Amino acid sequence: MTSPRIVLHPDHDRSVGKSFRQATDLDVVVPLRDGVADELTAADVLVSYRWDDSYLTSSLRWIQSISVGVDQYPIDALRRAGVVLTSARGCHGPQVSEHAFGLLLALTRGIGRSMRNAESRLWKPIPGVEISEMTLGILGLGNIGEAIAVKAAAWGMKVIGTKSNPNDYDGVAQAVFPPTETLAVFRAADAVISVLPDTESTRGIVTPECLAVMDGGWFVNVGRGTVVESQHIVDALDSGALAGAGLDVFHPEPLPVSSPLWSHPRVAITNHTAGLSPQYGSRLMKIFRDNLDALRGRGNWVNRVD
Repeated sequence: MTSPRIVLHPDHDRSVGKSFRQATDLDVVVPLRDGVADELTAADVLVSYRWDDSYLTSSLRWIQSISVGVDQYPIDALRRAGVVLTSARGCHGPQVSEHAFGLLLALTRGIGRSMRNAESRLWKPIPGVEISEMTLGILGLGNIGEAIAVKAAAWGMKVIGTKSNPNDYDGVAQAVFPPTETLAVFRAADAVISVLPDTESTRGIVTPECLAVMDGGWFVNVGRGTVVESQHIVDALDSGALAGAGLDVFHPEPLPVSSPLWSHPRVAITNHTAGLSPQYGSRLMKIFRDNLDALRGRGNWVNRVD
């Protein structure tokens, strides 16, 4: 079978570009941003995390998403056109779980506040607390959530969390709740980490009541910003319900310059970078090659979106 023509969207992580450049056996083109649709008129495959309706050409047969989330794609239209969509599920566990703990430790050990003081050359020791023996709640015990759970167990934490179907769970968490019982997770946890995607059912699932029952706990979000309103986080911090918030994602993004989160002393902020890693491209390439075999009729699809 002739090697399919592959269009790699120009908006991609450096490690992804490196992996595809090194794959000399593949017919890959990286167009300018305004030339993606033109290249797809004669291409079988699109590798991207961005979408525009002009990308749905008659020759397109498969989209390998660079991201885990696929809410940007017109699922029904792709299905009608017979275009297969596969996600990058499984590529984010190591780096996102590390990032989540980086934010949590920046809060619990006072590192974030100390860095703010360092900018003013202010010597002000800030006592930290230990996460060992804390109860950690994880919203979304999927691939990334389980990677966080494993690390949390190694830190000596008790792990609980949510999963769409708790009966399907097989991991280290000691108690698993359905999303409808998210409030119960907040009530029982000392710290909560959200890795939830942006879906109709997850938007706003972290309510003011959820934050209020933490009674001085910590909240970290490395999933999607739409699960919680930024003002609700600010209110919980100001009331003392939250001792701190570590945030990599926001709604909207970029975080508006007027947001009080930027300057809040008990907030640690990163700029939606939890998923970035030099190893990301090689992990994506493994999934891509398995799916390329499936396109050629030599195996099963990995992470196919139905």
